[in-house]
Amino acid sequence: MSSTEYAQRISLLDTHDIYSVICDYPGQARTGMDVGNALNLSGIDAPGLRNMLVCGMGGSAIGGDVLRVFAEKTARIPIAVNRGYIIPGYVDRHTLVVVMSYSGGTEESLAAYAEARRRKAQCVVVTSGGVLLDQAEADGVPAAIIPGGLAPRCALGYLFFPLLMIAARLDILDLPQSALQGTLAVLEQCTREYADHDDPGNKAIAIAERLRGRLPVLYGAQLGLDAVLMRWRCQIEENAKMLAYTNVFPEMNHNEIVGWEQNEDLLRRIAVVMLHDRDDLPQIRKRIAVTLDIIRPFAADIIEIYAEEEHPLARIFGLICLGDWVSFYLAMTSGVDPYPIVNIDRLKAALSG
Repeated sequence: MSSTEYAQRISLLDTHDIYSVICDYPGQARTGMDVGNALNLSGIDAPGLRNMLVCGMGGSAIGGDVLRVFAEKTARIPIAVNRGYIIPGYVDRHTLVVVMSYSGGTEESLAAYAEARRRKAQCVVVTSGGVLLDQAEADGVPAAIIPGGLAPRCALGYLFFPLLMIAARLDILDLPQSALQGTLAVLEQCTREYADHDDPGNKAIAIAERLRGRLPVLYGAQLGLDAVLMRWRCQIEENAKMLAYTNVFPEMNHNEIVGWEQNEDLLRRIAVVMLHDRDDLPQIRKRIAVTLDIIRPFAADIIEIYAEEEHPLARIFGLICLGDWVSFYLAMTSGVDPYPIVNIDRLKAALSG
């Protein structure tokens, strides 16, 4: 499509101005940092913490996965993410439980919060309001209050960066100022580049057009990238209303690679998106190269993307920013409004009936 056609489709299809929301990701990140830094954490026994659990669902939980991936090689305690009503048996007074619910009304998150409180865990919440905020305030639990009014999947900056600052302030991980500044710089640069739909070299548009009408299968190293792959999948599914699938190296080499032998007519509809990280292990790079050689004759397309920024957090958010813009332009080129989530709304209505 031409730049004029993209402008027309954005005007026609983007009923809730998701375009402007994605453009504001650098602003979200700054606000999220400020919220996290302002939170009173004096009641948390940081030296007594033995593990950290982030509880949430959907767009409210992905920030926990990003934190887990970012900190997995350097955090002083284990960090896990819990999606559901039931929290792990190990949660006790030595656990930091951060409950994330953008709306403050997610029933699974409210159940997890209640159980964490019952077990005397050290709790913090990140929310824009709702029942969760009311309960936290009544319980005297620290609450990072973030701006509301967005779809949760569009509020990653508001959700992740308070969580990051909480972990850093409690000495769960080391967070140099250079990492924050580098990440902000990458978000600003990526936003400028990918928001410009008049640019014939716009990478996000080019990828979206290669994915249109195909089934995206997203691959990358488990170490450092599994949360990024999940974000790409969820954004494509919710914004572009298309199924997408992910798997990671080296695990996929022990099972999924064999699946590229049958149903060639279906394989011809698959576009592989291969995410590379500059810190990929040499063994992983070799596995990726051999795997791509094996599947290349069958896939409709293979799109390779390289993250080369100096700091891991900057690379993570550079890839996330690209994926969010790809999902937006994929909605535009497919002729769909990125905002509605009709099947989720239908499910919630059925469950509440």
